[in-house]
Amino acid sequence: MTVFNRRDKTLKCFSSLQETMSRISGINDVYAVKVFLTDDGCTDGTADAVRTSGYSFPVIILPGTGALYWNGGMINSWKAAIADPVKFDGYLLLNDDTVVLDAFWRDLERVDAYCLRKYGKRGIYCGSTRDAATGQFTYGGFDYVNKFTLLDRFVIPDGKTIKECEACHGNITYVSSEVVEHEGILCEDYIHGGSDHDYSYLAHKHGFPVLVMPDFCGECENDHIGRNAPVPSWELSLKERIVASRKPTARNFHNVLLFNKRCFPWRLPFVWLSGVIKILFPRFARIVYLSVRK
Repeated sequence: MTVFNRRDKTLKCFSSLQETMSRISGINDVYAVKVFLTDDGCTDGTADAVRTSGYSFPVIILPGTGALYWNGGMINSWKAAIADPVKFDGYLLLNDDTVVLDAFWRDLERVDAYCLRKYGKRGIYCGSTRDAATGQFTYGGFDYVNKFTLLDRFVIPDGKTIKECEACHGNITYVSSEVVEHEGILCEDYIHGGSDHDYSYLAHKHGFPVLVMPDFCGECENDHIGRNAPVPSWELSLKERIVASRKPTARNFHNVLLFNKRCFPWRLPFVWLSGVIKILFPRFARIVYLSVRK
């Protein structure tokens, strides 16, 4: 985990982790959990609140630089977990704004056994999340239905079926040590987001199963839509659009180019050109984008 000034959400996430493990009979006989948390310069007391909460599992709080963002913070935590004297069977990527549901622990052992039985190897197991208020799907696994436009389609859990997918979000996703031994961890060249898609897709491409767990495993608001949606680019000045394209927490142009270079290299010239057009002629770019992505 990595955190930056989301104290209440982080504590809610930790509480849900502890509560689900307390509710499920025999869970502590199956899983030994240790949390590695990067405090990336929090000023709201998040790390201190976690440190004094007295959870039943050990929590290792690691210092960040204050500029690691999601990708750098997760890498910092993951490296510490790998270096730990305990040799873990797998690693759970967990966002601090995700509430863990019982289904994650109920289904994890089943999915792992299924994966080993069907594919002869362990893989990545994606937990889908839903909005707590509406019950609607928010994050999880997806397939690319068009490799040219990268039009994707989410793989929605049905409560009973273990489904395959090509890539996934890292909100609540388990990565087996077998995958880590072959693939390593997240790419350090990403600034904030995008590395979870990159990591899961390349693991899939390299022959590792990426599976969607049967039921919803967490609750998490989609903070990319609604009241948190960015201002349409055509309402910004040219200078503001250039600044926005470099903003780490937005749709960073560097990350977009990097993802395509690593996962779909033949798309790189088209993506570079479309990115320039988006900055110079945002309305025209939007019209073309919508027509192509139908």
